Order: sequence, then structure tokens, then C-alpha cells
Amino acid sequence: PKLILVLSGGGARGVAHVGVLKVLEELHVAPDMVIGTSMGSIVGGLYAAGWTPEQIESLVHRLDWEGAFTDAVPRSEKSFRRKQDDRPVLIQGRLAFDGFKPVLPTGVIRGQKLEFILRILESLSPAASDFDHLPIPYRAVAADIATGEPVVLDSGSLATAMRASMSIPGAFPPVRLDGRDLVDGGIAANLPIGIAKDLGATSVIAVDISSKLLEEGKQLGSFAAIVGHLNSLLTAGNVSRDRTLIGPDDVLITPELGDISFVSFDRVTDAARIGEEAARAQADELRRFAASDERWQEFSSRPRARTREQLRVDSIRVANTSRVDDGIVRSALEIEPPTTLDPEALGYSLLDLYNTRYFGTLDFRLEEKDGKRELVVTTPPPDRGRGSLQFGVGFLDDFEGGSGYQLSVRHQLLPANRRGGEWENVVQVGTESIARTEFYQPLDSTMHWFAAPGLEFRRSTLDLWLDGQPVAEYRLDTAEARLAAGRVLGNWGEFRAAAFVADVYFEPRIGDPLFPSADEKRGGLELGFRVDTVDEVAFPRHGSVVDLRYTISSSSLGSEVDFDKIWASAGQAWSFGELTLAPYLEYGESFEDSLDLVSLFPLGGLFRLSGLGQNELLGQRVALARLQAYWRLFGLDLAGLRVRLYTGLSLEAGNTYFDGTPITADSLLYGGAAWVGAMTPFGPARLAWGVTEGGRDRFYFTIGDRF
Repeated sequence: PKLILVLSGGGARGVAHVGVLKVLEELHVAPDMVIGTSMGSIVGGLYAAGWTPEQIESLVHRLDWEGAFTDAVPRSEKSFRRKQDDRPVLIQGRLAFDGFKPVLPTGVIRGQKLEFILRILESLSPAASDFDHLPIPYRAVAADIATGEPVVLDSGSLATAMRASMSIPGAFPPVRLDGRDLVDGGIAANLPIGIAKDLGATSVIAVDISSKLLEEGKQLGSFAAIVGHLNSLLTAGNVSRDRTLIGPDDVLITPELGDISFVSFDRVTDAARIGEEAARAQADELRRFAASDERWQEFSSRPRARTREQLRVDSIRVANTSRVDDGIVRSALEIEPPTTLDPEALGYSLLDLYNTRYFGTLDFRLEEKDGKRELVVTTPPPDRGRGSLQFGVGFLDDFEGGSGYQLSVRHQLLPANRRGGEWENVVQVGTESIARTEFYQPLDSTMHWFAAPGLEFRRSTLDLWLDGQPVAEYRLDTAEARLAAGRVLGNWGEFRAAAFVADVYFEPRIGDPLFPSADEKRGGLELGFRVDTVDEVAFPRHGSVVDLRYTISSSSLGSEVDFDKIWASAGQAWSFGELTLAPYLEYGESFEDSLDLVSLFPLGGLFRLSGLGQNELLGQRVALARLQAYWRLFGLDLAGLRVRLYTGLSLEAGNTYFDGTPITADSLLYGGAAWVGAMTPFGPARLAWGVTEGGRDRFYFTIGDRF
């Protein structure tokens, strides 16, 4: 090749390449080859594959770059099953196991979303396994993490080449290719002029958008600045080396991107404009590379990126090496060839599969043979193993003797079998202790119907109050076995029916024994209906939660106590800017002739008549209404950790009742709370002051959550 276009890496700064490309096309500059590193490999790869500068510019404006560089999935897009992993709120992050061996991640971000984006772009580009056969010959530069040497990628998958070239060490896992682990080429040749010369270039147009080193005495004022400076330190040496290779037949364009950093994807418009201005400033130098009319006509008529309407697939093949059945994968894809393929819809379907946590990094490709196009979907097992542990802490103190703590661990085995079964075990010690196991088994390939047998032992304490003072403490032990079955309703809800048998024991430990000790056997049925569409559990900004339960315990089912019991709660969150309004309603009623401690509904504590003690009120009926208003003061996402700061108010009305007592406005107790809170890596934390009519008030400090 005579003229090679070299595009450097630089993260969000790389969008300046798009502005340069627009000017080169205006000047009829037709490069014989494009070489790119990191972000330069993406812009250069798309241009080489037939995308116009305008199409690339439109793409970089449409893409959710923040979302592309994270594995976090909005809760609204998770399956209903995976949403329940957020309840309770445990410490962020899981310890993965392959058998009994802990497995550490090879990168902070697995890069699944970025993988899908690149695969979608590849599917819309002309197919060529040899990059010399692309509309413009192309090379991507990566680096071998074992040796630090540059690796020039000239064939294979365009998406894989771009992915390897920008796999930032430590942030993304290396890309395994031909026996080598490849990472971001910026650590070896961020401005690969030398590689262009080695490939036979007689002239080079190089665009350097590398982040500059920090000036002496200047402070790093933000996380973005730190990331940019680290990138500069990794690339500065090789960039300086390659810049010395610029000769009289070459042109070096260096857009002055100023404070646009490596991660400033909110400023892509500015970056493209600055790149265009920099190229126009050197237009006179660039004009000498203008192609002849014949050459430009040939260059302009090269194959272009396809439209979605042109993506027709004749067959589908699932390359499934995971531990789940092919039928589950095919059901999730919802594609019946022959049909026109929507790559974005396919990406969302695969993302749903990925979010089951049954798979490793998924991908897809289009293969053409004998005029037919086949969609190949690859579903590998997770490289981290299928077992995981997640830990939790919970602590509450009301500074008046009411306190509690919990330490929790949840074990999950996903998947437990070919049909998508899941085994979950929970152990919690503290004020309330739990040992629980459940096996969740989908019954069909769509994973809509399920069965879930389980065992649980729970030990807790309950204070009995009289005239605002605790007068007795009871210990409650419950051992239960249940068999549930039901149906998942989209990703928003679930209906579940369960048969259960339980042994319930309670006895007084301290104070006056207002209720005698008892050991009861119970058996019955429970019907439940749940809705969960909130965007997050602790401080939701939008969405709904509904929980309806009807329980019947009957002697015909082995119970020593006959009763019916209903309980319902519903909450909603609406946000207006940084302000959120969250109303909540709760009602429960036990239809039991005898007075039984276990069947009573408790009320009292933070946000449940906040001026009262924990579970101070007990009754056969409970009613609670609450309205919370809170403001989000601050938010930070850093290396997968999410920190949020809030302040808010709560207005509350409620009470408990026994038979014959009507629920009226006069019978309700009124109160509220003022609080500041934060969403931390350990769960929600709050400092609050609550008040309830009758002169009752107390302060609270809480952190974490519990089962």
C-alpha cells in the first residue's frame, strides 16, 4: 500500500477521528489501508468496512457509551428471577467458585455489552475473514499481554479484532486468540506509524489523539483525570517513538482536545468538531494525497454497510457448550428462519440470556455459504465457575436499647442442571437466624413455569410491649418444608402456589409470660402474587412493588391450628428530577378464633410508625399508610461500586387491631421520620429521627439488610 491512514487510541478522544475522516473525503483522499489502535481500531474498522463518516458520527451519538463500558444491567431489564437476587440488599460483588476452587475475574468488566455492540456493527458490515478483502484493507493493533509486543490482526472476525485492540488491561479480560491473550494495543503501539512503515507505506496520514502527560505542578482533580493520566503513562513512550518516524512524505494531525478526557463520552460532539477543525487546518498538506478522478470513483463505489432490511438469515445454528439445554437458548432467541434479522433485537435477547448468569461471554456471527446466510450463536459456560457466594451485613440501633445485627451468606449454583435449575442456600446468624435451602426448577424451555421445593429453619426474638415499655421477650422457632409451583409473568411478576408443613415453637425467655409456651404443627396452602418493577430496591426512583398472600392452615392438611390469613402491600415510586415520591400501603388480617402469638401482625420501628419500638404493636389486623419524599444529593459509579447520597422525609399512619375494633381515622397513630441515607457497597445506610403521636420519638442508625 502506498498511503496508509493511522488512527491512534485515546478512548472518547478517538471520536475526533470521525471529523478527520469527513475532511479526507471532502478532499478526495483515498487511503490504501487503515490501521487503528484501541478506539482508532473501531473508527478505522468501521470506515474500512464501508461505513461513511456520517454514519459513524451518527452511531457515536446514538450509542450509550457509559452502558457499553459496564456489565451492569438496568434492573428494569432483568428477569423477575434475577431481580430477586437484589432482595435483600447484600454486599456488592460475588465470590465465584469452580467446584470448591475460588475463581478471580480477569477484568473488572466482562465486556458483554461491548461485545454485542461490536457484533451488531460487524453484522451490518460487508463480510470478509481476510481484512485485505474489506472495502478498504484494514489492520487492528493489539498487544500480547505476556510479552508486551504489538500484535497486528489482519484476518478473522472484525468484531474480535476491534475488541482485542481496545481490551484495556485490568478493566476488560484479555481476548484469547490463536493461543495468545491480547489486550489494548495502546500499551505497545498507540500510534502505529512504525507498523504502517513495516507494511510498506510510502506515505502516512497519522492522527494522534493520545492523552497528554500531566503538566508539572498540575493536580489530578477527578477520577476521569486519573484514568486519562494512567492511559497517558502507558502510551507516552511508544507514541513518542512512533512520532519520530514521521517523514517529509507524511502528515501528522494532532487535534487539540484540551480537557476532553479518555472517558469523556458525553463530549463526543466536541471531539468530532475539533478533529474536523484540525484536519481543515492542514488541508493544504492533505490535498497532495487527493486521488485521481478514476481512483476516487472506484473508492466511492466500494461496498457499503448494510441496512437491517438486507440482513436476511436462512438458518440458525446454536454452538452451545454451556451446561443448559439448546432448547432454552433457542426459546430465548425467538428467531424462526428464514427471516430478516434485527441485530439489536438479537442483542437484547442474548443479553437476557447472559443475565441468567448461566453463560460466559455470548456472541454471534453471520456465515455465508452457497448464497445462504447462517446465524451462528455461541453460548459458552462461564469461565468463573457456576457456584457463587455473596455476603451481607445488617445492623440497627435505636439508641434506646433496641438493636439488632445479622451476618448473612447466600450460596447459589447456577445452573444446577441442563433445564436451568438453580440451587440456593442461605445462612444468617444474629438477632434473627436462618438456615434455608431451595431448589428452583423451570419446567419448560421458556422458563415460565417452575417448581420450587425448599426447607427453612428460622429463629427470632419478639418483644412484648406494655405502655411503651418492653415487658417480655419471646423466642420463636419455625421449621418448615414447602413445595411451591407457579408461573413467571414476563419480567415484572410472579404467581406462586405452595403447600407447606411447619413446626412452630415459642416460649418466653424474659419477663412476664403473657402468652404460654406452645409447640404447634401447621400445614396448609399459600397463594402468592408479586409485582416488582422498581429500578432499585433500597431507594427506588420509579416502579412498583406489590405483594399479595393468602394462607390457609387446616387440620385436613395436618395442622393443629385452623386459620385463614391475608396480607397485602403495595408501593410506587415517581421521580421528578432529583425528587422522588414513594407512597406505600399495607394491610393484613388473621381469621383465627384463638389468640396466637405467631399469627399476630407486628407494627413499629423505622418507617413503620418510626417513634415506636421495633414491632411494638401486635394485632390480628394491621394497617399502615406511608408517604416518603426524598432527594438524591449525589451519585458516583466507580469501578463497579455504586454510591448514592439521599435525604428525605416520611409521613406515616397506622395501627394494629383485634376483632371488633373498626379501622377509623381517629384510631390510627400518626407520625413520621426525617433521615439522611446512602447506598453504599455494604447496602443502604440511614441516620434517622422518628416521631409518633403520644410523645414517642427515637433516633436510628441502620446499615445493610437482612433476609
